[in-house]
Amino acid sequence: MAEMSWNDFRARRAVLEEILARAHADPALALRFDEVPGAIELFGSADNILLSLQHRWSNHLAARLDQAVEDGTPVNSTRKALAAEQPALRALLDTAAASSLPLRGSQRAEQRMIEAHHTGRLSGHGIEQRPIGARTPTTTPA
Repeated sequence: MAEMSWNDFRARRAVLEEILARAHADPALALRFDEVPGAIELFGSADNILLSLQHRWSNHLAARLDQAVEDGTPVNSTRKALAAEQPALRALLDTAAASSLPLRGSQRAEQRMIEAHHTGRLSGHGIEQRPIGARTPTTTPA
């Protein structure tokens, strides 16, 4: 796989910003990626564009969920609050999920991330993390 240059990175970011600007007006029309100059050429496919947008959303959501856990606030409303702050992105992803199998798969992973934050079972490299103050299960010798 070829390495992405800064110019490629900036061009891809500009395409995503153009798509989001269009989504403010109409999320369904914003899915016409072939009407966005350079979109398909830079990303290769509509699914790759959608996955890039989902990645952006998931990164923001993960940061918000981490903060909610750290603050001890309920994580249930975190996704709704972020959706209210980024309505075009959320509407675009919700609209596109009907026609993109890869996007739906990524959104299932998002649901697992939310659940992990809610239950305190954040896993990274096989290590289960628990909220501060949570009791670690004990085992009794056999």
